[in-house]
Amino acid sequence: MSIKNKKITVNSPATIANLGPGFDSIGASLDIWNNFEFIFDTNTTAIQIEGEGKSVLPNDNTNLVYISFSLLFDLLNINIPNINLKINNSIKLERGLGSSSSAISAGLIAANYYLENKFSKLDLIKISQKLEPHLDNISPCIMGGIQLCIRDKDNILLSDLEFDNDLKIILVIPSITTNTKESRALLPESVSIEDFVHNMSRFGLLIKNLKSPIPEETREAFKDVFHQNRRILKYPKLNYLLNHINDVGALGSFVCGSGPTIGAITNTEPMTIFYEIADYCDKQSIDCDFLITKITKNGSYIKE
Repeated sequence: MSIKNKKITVNSPATIANLGPGFDSIGASLDIWNNFEFIFDTNTTAIQIEGEGKSVLPNDNTNLVYISFSLLFDLLNINIPNINLKINNSIKLERGLGSSSSAISAGLIAANYYLENKFSKLDLIKISQKLEPHLDNISPCIMGGIQLCIRDKDNILLSDLEFDNDLKIILVIPSITTNTKESRALLPESVSIEDFVHNMSRFGLLIKNLKSPIPEETREAFKDVFHQNRRILKYPKLNYLLNHINDVGALGSFVCGSGPTIGAITNTEPMTIFYEIADYCDKQSIDCDFLITKITKNGSYIKE
């Protein structure tokens, strides 16, 4: 199918990586979407950005969407077509919600569609590693749902995990930002056997309870001793919030990606929990935004 002299639109979701004890291995796609419009009937390349990051993201060939779009053409040694790219971002930047994966995914999906889908979704995930080495971010962004991600040298294995369709996510999005590389540098190179066993046991419990949540089990399943507390250690109020969420009826709490966003999960009416969290943040003077969303089974897609 040729789409020259036409336009395509890609919607690409937010993601949560490092879910609970699933460091570098479990990620989920959220029903929060960035929108990308690629217009091909143009003599020059131009990029327009609206929404989140409008004043800070580049609008030239260093833009991450354009870089990822160009990647497939470079691999096939094909000239990159001129595009008028219109970006409308709803995902906040540097908050642990996968804004970079959303951009990379959109560029790859659009380029692949232009090239008449020469690559499978798994191919695109493998190619994306040149730009986004964190599988638990890019995999749910492209595949949707909750993905269990395994890397064995050059081989990538994904498993689509089942989850309760009634799950809702309450996001507490602080005004502060986090750099992924700096956040990752806070993590130790080795852990004790005790900590290893702690996370492994809860890893299995999490997979079980994502499908059929039992409150007492699910709250325990999200507890991690490797990455979460270390990433928000310099923000004591967020650390206290992470623990407080479990006291107000949520099924569990977690740090989203590398932070600083904190998530609460429930399969009941979320507003009661939301008001409790919002009241706590107000009393603790935590400057933040709130968003109630859900896990989506859809990954990045072409909007016909």
